[in-house]
Amino acid sequence: MDVKVKPVELIELFYDLIFVYAISKLTALISEPIGGIVPPYNFFAYLITSFVILQAWLYFTNYVNRYGQWKWYDYVLACVNMIAVIYMANTISHDWASMAFPFDLAMLILLLIVVALYSIQACKEKSMVGAAGNSITILSVVCTIYVIALLSIFFNMSRYVIWINVVAVLTGAFLPFFIRGKFDESIISFPHLVERFELLTIITFGEAIVGLTHFFDTSNFNFVPILVFFIVLTMFGSYVIQIHRLMQHHRVDRSLRLMFSHYFIVISINLVTVALELIHSGEANPAFSSGLMIASLIVFYLSIMANKQYYRQNIKLTKKDIILMSMFTFIGMAIILIFISNLYAFLIGSLCITFGNFMVLLTKYKGCLSE
Repeated sequence: MDVKVKPVELIELFYDLIFVYAISKLTALISEPIGGIVPPYNFFAYLITSFVILQAWLYFTNYVNRYGQWKWYDYVLACVNMIAVIYMANTISHDWASMAFPFDLAMLILLLIVVALYSIQACKEKSMVGAAGNSITILSVVCTIYVIALLSIFFNMSRYVIWINVVAVLTGAFLPFFIRGKFDESIISFPHLVERFELLTIITFGEAIVGLTHFFDTSNFNFVPILVFFIVLTMFGSYVIQIHRLMQHHRVDRSLRLMFSHYFIVISINLVTVALELIHSGEANPAFSSGLMIASLIVFYLSIMANKQYYRQNIKLTKKDIILMSMFTFIGMAIILIFISNLYAFLIGSLCITFGNFMVLLTKYKGCLSE
């Protein structure tokens, strides 16, 4: 089967920038601890809203990947989509009740735009049995759920809205497994989709660095900002080697593992940023900041390694690789937890995890080059 190759247009990069801005704004929900920890409800709301925004990005990205030709209506609806995302981002606040209505309304607009685009494609095909019709069915169900969420707010049942959003996220994620339709995998451009996810992740890393620039204080030089920089840099290096270098992009695949893993990759990068800010500010309990950092790094590395099924033919993740990566992770965890109130131990332990895993992947990449 021929591999569909499709270039990424500059407007898609612009689109990704706006979504990363929206996702980074969500950290406001968990940046102010109460009693030394982030309240569980705030953390839950952060995760759900992150998944909602990432799903909105993926719905439009999947359309562009499968059918987008960037005709005039694609540009017009993409612009409306981006405006809705900016409004959505500016609704984000600690008070879920006040942000729920404009947030869900913006999400509904984003979904209806994608439904409109798929409807145009279905009209061209003069059929509802293909992937376009399948997507219209799935998105119509998800739209209905968001309408229910908006009606709940109107009838003063706001406390149920976040749970309705959970249902919407789960429906969007799992309904495609039950409503398959007549799906032709050849319409998916795996190289294009990988590049889009890479761009989204790289911009997220860039946003993380921007958010950590306050560490670099010229009036008080120390090694803290240098360690912070190398933690993020080695995470980025690990991602690039795993996703860009070791994977075979020239393939035909539905890409579900690639899609779902990147939800957690993007969220974990942002959580690492939050953990670094919390430990540096001293506002959170050191045990909470340490636990958040360890959990975020573990999720990050498990998520990028989940894509090992896309490796090139001459590359395989061995037991030795897994043992080494686990060893570096446990050593780093031990350093963080033994010296739990020490900022430098927190940073050195984190760097042990990121640098160790980076070196394992780099060694694997160098070995593949020498074959």
